[in-house]
Amino acid sequence: MTAPPLPRRERVYREVEPWKPPLNSEEIAHAAERIRVVQPLDVILDDIGDVLTDQPPLPTEFGDLARRLRGGLNRLVSIATAAGDRDEQVARLIRQSNELRDSTGELTANHALALGHLRRMAHVSLALMERLGETGTMKEVA
Repeated sequence: MTAPPLPRRERVYREVEPWKPPLNSEEIAHAAERIRVVQPLDVILDDIGDVLTDQPPLPTEFGDLARRLRGGLNRLVSIATAAGDRDEQVARLIRQSNELRDSTGELTANHALALGHLRRMAHVSLALMERLGETGTMKEVA
């Protein structure tokens, strides 16, 4: 005994748009540049250590250290934001990070005040990194 034949289906053809790349060449170049400047976490720790050691950095290094610490804070805040970390301490540290990053446009000519500002940035960076490790947001830090 044989089974009855299956009914024939009509083929349906649909118009589809040709594939387009998600980014144009300018956007790809911008994304590549952003990836190149991302600091590894150990570099951020090195910058924190350079500022918080007993031997303070030279005043001629303040500008470069401030730029790198701002970059490190940006990276840590981005990690916490992207991971959706809802921890209250993380939120407080992010607010402090934003205030410090916003107020670091030009470091004061007073070396003691400038060093104090760098140290506050380093302390907040370290506290944020540690808290992100404690909350499991960054397992490699824990």
